[in-house]
Amino acid sequence: MSHRLSLPDLVDVVRPTRPVASVYLGSSPLRAWRARWHRLADQLRCDGAGADVVAAIGEVLQRARSLYPAADTLVAFAGEELPPRVFHTPGLRHLDLAWFSSPAHVLPVLAWLQERPPRVAVTAGRCCTDLAAGGERISLNYPELQWLPGVRSAAAACAEMLGRQEARLLVVAGEDEVVGALWEALPAPVRRDVVVRWTGRDLTPSRIAAETRAAARSWTEGVLADFNDRGRARNLSVEGADHTLAALAAGRLDDLIVGYPEDVTATAWYGPAPTDVARGWSPSRRCGLLADVAVRAALLSGTRVHVITTGTPSAPFEGIGGLCRAQLSLVRS
Repeated sequence: MSHRLSLPDLVDVVRPTRPVASVYLGSSPLRAWRARWHRLADQLRCDGAGADVVAAIGEVLQRARSLYPAADTLVAFAGEELPPRVFHTPGLRHLDLAWFSSPAHVLPVLAWLQERPPRVAVTAGRCCTDLAAGGERISLNYPELQWLPGVRSAAAACAEMLGRQEARLLVVAGEDEVVGALWEALPAPVRRDVVVRWTGRDLTPSRIAAETRAAARSWTEGVLADFNDRGRARNLSVEGADHTLAALAAGRLDDLIVGYPEDVTATAWYGPAPTDVARGWSPSRRCGLLADVAVRAALLSGTRVHVITTGTPSAPFEGIGGLCRAQLSLVRS
């Protein structure tokens, strides 16, 4: 069954050391599904995928297409160490693509997921407050003459929902006074960690999506600015393939920055352990795309990943780098 993607899903997808089939089925109404799938299946076979893997991934894609006939892109993964799974990724624009490679090719969906962080949407009023996040919905009603205590109760419910969703973005609509009261009633730790986007009275799905993307892009821009201002100035950043892989291998990287689209000519080597990565050959390691190898190491070791557009001004050298938790001299020691 297809479902919405989350970061833990991608951690599971990149965990296998053996090759994984990564299939992106884009929106192409002018071409029949069967013809498109035959071409993708042929590519998987040419890459070395076995008949069982090809059949399994074709089956889950066929079922997903019946559930989401107008989907922008469906993304599926399968391998000897990975049961087939397929994800509905509305808004992801991608050409048909099939790779049987190691590690799994997750960079496009990671970029898509980055622009859709967990968030709580709130419509705050003098008679009721509605909260929504993911599949969770809460509606609180109270007398208009007692709107302030009602909004304070809504703030408590909002703080709890933010925690359950592991969200740090709050998109709010409502009158200035009511929204201000809601904000003041939130616990201090929540106000410190959460970003609020106020939309006036407009809380349509398109406005929520726009505000969510804007907040996500602002966070990524902030990480890149930190990389350049604090990281380079204080010797806390690495850039380029060799230094970034060395920092990942040493377990010193807090934030990985990687460009997309990736350089498909750059490769690296990796082993079963999360941080077993290197630029050079080793008999105990497998070869993969540099970006995929680095992303796998980061996801499996708990390092935050930030996808930037390739060619972004002040981006890391070779399109890959990051911020370390210790000075670079210690990382290289």
